[in-house]
Amino acid sequence: MPVIHVTPVGFESLGVRSMCTFVETPDVKLLIDAGVALGPRLRRLPHPREYQARNECRARIRNYAAKADAVVISHYHNDHHTPNYTENVWLGSSAAEAEEIYREKIVLAKDIRNAINFNQRRRGWMFQRFVTRIGSRCEIADGKSFDFGATKVTLSQPVPHGEESSELGWVLMTCVRSGEETFLHASDVQGPMSKETTQKILHEKPDCLVLGGPPTYLEGIRVGQPSIRAGIENAAKIASKTPIVIFEHHILRSEKWREHSKPVYDSASSAEHKVMTAAEYLKTPNMLLESQRERLYEDEAPSPEFVKWTELNREKRRLQNPPV
Repeated sequence: MPVIHVTPVGFESLGVRSMCTFVETPDVKLLIDAGVALGPRLRRLPHPREYQARNECRARIRNYAAKADAVVISHYHNDHHTPNYTENVWLGSSAAEAEEIYREKIVLAKDIRNAINFNQRRRGWMFQRFVTRIGSRCEIADGKSFDFGATKVTLSQPVPHGEESSELGWVLMTCVRSGEETFLHASDVQGPMSKETTQKILHEKPDCLVLGGPPTYLEGIRVGQPSIRAGIENAAKIASKTPIVIFEHHILRSEKWREHSKPVYDSASSAEHKVMTAAEYLKTPNMLLESQRERLYEDEAPSPEFVKWTELNREKRRLQNPPV
C-alpha cells in the first residue's frame, strides 16, 4: 500500500487556474499552493461555468485546509496562494477566506527578500504580515527541509518561473519523502524550460510528480518557440524517468494541448510510465473551461443577472460576487 497519498484539489483540468494539491502521509497532511484564479481570455470575462468551477474549487480548498497541518506557498502569484483581500472578478478571495485556509497552520513560504520580483515581494510582504497577525507560524522555506515524524518535506532553492531570464520570477519545488516513496510538486516551472531545473527534478527521482507544462497558448506572443520546445523536450525526458506525471497548468490553456503534449505522452508510454491530467488522475472528465470560453458564451448564454453584473464598474464587480 502507498504511504504517500496525493489528491489534486484545483487544476486547469478541473476548470480553474491552480496547482493546489493535498498530500497525506502517516505523519503529516500538507496543502500545496492553496490558491485559485480565473484568467483574462479573448477580451471576455470568465463564463458563468468558470465561476461555478472556481466556487467549487474554493470549497475544496477550504475542506482540505481544515485537514492540513501545513500549507506550502511556492510563490506569490494569485493562483498559487489566497491573498487576504476581496477580489471577486478573478480570485474569489477575501480576508475571511484566507484566514480559514491559513489560521493555526505551519506556513512554509517563499522568501520575500531573495530571488523574487517586485510584484511578488509586495504581495508576499502583505501576506506574511497577515499570516503573523492571525497567529500562524510562518517559516521561510527556500532550500530548507522540515521533519514531520518519519516524513521529510524539502523545499528547493528557487528555480525559474519558466525561462531562465523570466520576468515572472522564481518558484519553490516541494519534495515529500516517506518510507520508500517520493512525491515532487514542481509548480510553474513551465516544462521545465530550464535545463538546471530538469536536472534537479531528475535528481529527486520522484515516484509521482505534479509538473507544470509550458504555456503553448502564448507561443510567439509572450514566449518564444525555442523556450516552448525546450519545455516539451525536458518534460518528455522527465516522463521517461518518472512512473507517474500529472502534467498540467499552463499547457492546458490551449485547445491543442493533446497535440502539444504528444512527445511527453509518447516518452512515458515507451518507458511504460503514465502521464495524465489531474482530472484523469482522479478518474473524472477533463473540464478545460478557459480554452473553451468563446464557445461557452456561444452555446450557453449567461443569465440577464450575470450580464448586468458584467456591466458594473470595475470596483463594484471586484466587491460583488458574480450571480452564477
